[in-house]
Amino acid sequence: LNTPEGRKAVFRRLVELYAAGDVSRLEEVIPPNYIGHVSAGDRDRAGFIESVRFFHNLFLYREDSFRIEDQLVDGEKVVTRMTADVNVRETGEPVTLIGINIARIIDGQIIEEWNTWEQVKVQNR
Repeated sequence: LNTPEGRKAVFRRLVELYAAGDVSRLEEVIPPNYIGHVSAGDRDRAGFIESVRFFHNLFLYREDSFRIEDQLVDGEKVVTRMTADVNVRETGEPVTLIGINIARIIDGQIIEEWNTWEQVKVQNR
């Protein structure tokens, strides 16, 4: 788990759980002492779970909603560039989001992370 490929796999597991909205199994990769740094401010594990629920109420996710475009490892940190194709729950409108995450992963757990997401602008036709 403390190898570069092991750390990448831990992050990919988080992405699988997130896409499924499976907060009951997040403890597999998010420990009690987790801290996340996001634009809304810092959050703990409870805040992370709240965020998963919020975005699953806003968007419909599929098992393949997330695409990992790049992953780079430097020591304990895994940098991941992702794309998410989701649909607005209320209208069904398709939305594409792009995100960058830096996760500090130790012994199979995401101890700390920094991430940002934004919606891809739709070109007028």
